[in-house]
Amino acid sequence: MKNTLTPVIDLPLPEEPYLPPHDHRPLWEMSPAEFDEFQVTPLSKGADSVWMWERTTPGQPKSVAQVNWAMELFDGSRLTDTRHALRLEWAKKLLALITLAPVGGVAPAAGSMGRYQQGINWLLSWMAQRGMQTPNELDVDAYLEDLPRYISERVDEDEITLSRVQQSLKIIPHLWSERRLLTKWGVPTLHQNPFREHSIFYYATMLATKATGWIPPLPDEVAVPVYNKIAWWLGQPAEDVVALMEYVEDPVAGTEIEVMVGKYKGIRKLKAGYSAPSRRSRNHRFFADFTFGTLPGESKPWHTALDETKEDEKGPHLQSRLLFDAVRDACAMSIQGMSGMRISELMGIEAGFDAVNGLPRGVRIELSVSGLYELFVIRTVLSKTEAGLPREMDWVLGVRPKGSMDEPLPVRALRLLNRLHEPWRRHATTPRLLLAMAGGKFLAVKTKGLPGMSSDKMRDGMKRFIAHWVDLTGLPDESRHKIKDNDLIEWRESKGHVFKTHMLRKSWAQFMFAVDPSLMPAIQLQFHHLSMAMTDSGYIGSNQSLLSDMESVATQARNMMILESVLGINPLAGRMGEELELATRKLAEQVKALPTSDAYKEVVKFCEQAQLPIFFSPHGACMPMKTHEMRCHDESGTSLLLRKQPNTRTRQPSLCAGCSCFVLDTRHADFWASRYLDNWLAYKRAARSGDVSDFKVIKERAEQAGKLLKKIGVKVEQLDIKIEKTLEVEHVPA
Repeated sequence: MKNTLTPVIDLPLPEEPYLPPHDHRPLWEMSPAEFDEFQVTPLSKGADSVWMWERTTPGQPKSVAQVNWAMELFDGSRLTDTRHALRLEWAKKLLALITLAPVGGVAPAAGSMGRYQQGINWLLSWMAQRGMQTPNELDVDAYLEDLPRYISERVDEDEITLSRVQQSLKIIPHLWSERRLLTKWGVPTLHQNPFREHSIFYYATMLATKATGWIPPLPDEVAVPVYNKIAWWLGQPAEDVVALMEYVEDPVAGTEIEVMVGKYKGIRKLKAGYSAPSRRSRNHRFFADFTFGTLPGESKPWHTALDETKEDEKGPHLQSRLLFDAVRDACAMSIQGMSGMRISELMGIEAGFDAVNGLPRGVRIELSVSGLYELFVIRTVLSKTEAGLPREMDWVLGVRPKGSMDEPLPVRALRLLNRLHEPWRRHATTPRLLLAMAGGKFLAVKTKGLPGMSSDKMRDGMKRFIAHWVDLTGLPDESRHKIKDNDLIEWRESKGHVFKTHMLRKSWAQFMFAVDPSLMPAIQLQFHHLSMAMTDSGYIGSNQSLLSDMESVATQARNMMILESVLGINPLAGRMGEELELATRKLAEQVKALPTSDAYKEVVKFCEQAQLPIFFSPHGACMPMKTHEMRCHDESGTSLLLRKQPNTRTRQPSLCAGCSCFVLDTRHADFWASRYLDNWLAYKRAARSGDVSDFKVIKERAEQAGKLLKKIGVKVEQLDIKIEKTLEVEHVPA
């Protein structure tokens, strides 16, 4: 006989629910004092702050068979706090009914209690945020609508799993199934079955997909200083820290050394010992003699000497540990943030170098389709697949023009990580590149057998890197492109503790659309080359993980573009921009008085209902709503049935600017400002020489750029002044 799951449907309730034998009145007739003394489990009474069940499976941890009512909610409060007294009361009553008097007659297993606690935590955290006290106040539709955002903000996962969403929905069906006895017990509950039309599995599947789409990139105001600091650490500071690791290697140990001995300081050969006192003595001399480098343009070393510490400051051993962590974390963030790989793939990279090409293990160089670029590609094991089995996946670490000798920053990061961990490699218990350094103030001795580092420890390290080394004190209260009010305050006040590793992947996708000029040149060039080569090589299309990230960020950017337009913050230009402004007038009226977070939700609804497609480029975006008028496809004669996205082979700024599907805003101002300057300068130089016959197209490009810039609110007059000053400098008499 097959076991089947009973769907949550509206069935007649049994008159006499099952209760284990006891000497008390039915649960729902107990007074608060009686329930406090009631033995809800063989190990716990109703008043206990922790309910424990006897574990039925050997080896299970205690947490799976208990519910800690002092659980921390998402706002940092405890469920046992006074303000949650009513929520705690009905939550205990509900769980007592589920385990002692379930409507279906079958109580959940003891080993599932930990999941019930997580489900209670999700629901009560949300209700507390909304000021809801009892189940009858719960707006399930609002909860379902808010879950994608709510989950994405509270989990540090690359993808929102089906089980994660099911966890957040776990308690709601019981509020309906146990409604009769809850009501008898004085707990007002739901008025109707929230899952009468669709199952929990249906909602979980739909919400998991949406939640992944809500994962945001790093705000620009945070991303720029983070990436710039990463690049800074990968320069001279990393070289110095790698050299500093010689104190761990301790090459003198076991060798003969000459020492001064005796009253008259005679020289004698002795064997350097391995003991802790001997090692500490050598470490002291090493630290005293170690000198950090001086960065270009500076007059002093970038770090003070390790022996120049006061008693109340960090000693040299702790300083060296902090420096080790900084280089390791900067390298890891560089690899993940500039390739788009998941943290699990990052942790799976193996140590060592390829004996043939001299590159870090797993890295190879491929020529792009056009033959113009060399792509640095690393192959890793993809940990999450549809079938549940691991498979290999390629990630592009960086690109360089063919013939160049430069290496992309992530490749340099791999080299540095190999060198940084070299002292412990011989005794390591894993082939993984990143090793787990024990907690504490000191680095492990070289004979310590270190295991591979865990993803959780790496996440913690990245957060500490931002807190210790990235200055966020000057952040404004709000980002330029915000989806909620005062979104940067939490970054500033927590010193970046709200960082989640999947934000690096989303920022990677964001930088593929447009490279921020405020990034350090090395970072800017990295993303610029990647952006050009990705289309050429087709690696995004062959990597479903990257493709989904690109689509997700493009969708978020589309929503943001519409939001800022309807709020009057960011006007749109282009023929499609004009149509969008007309189509969103009613929406603008609806959201103008709402908080930004609520306005954003309304915009997301509008965009999803309208099913607005969007494809970004540095010069603007294409919304192929009028496929019969797409100029890039007109150029190539593409069939109307095949016009699903812009034609990248024929697409170019001048063609797009007159297309019915083209839209741009201030995000694209740098491109058009540069185009305006370059073309007007070329035309006016020709005019001074007296021959503009071949510069008609150049002038048209300049005028076209000027019109678009004016439409998105850029003051072209300031660019004109810059042009005139440039021309004046060029014609200053020698």
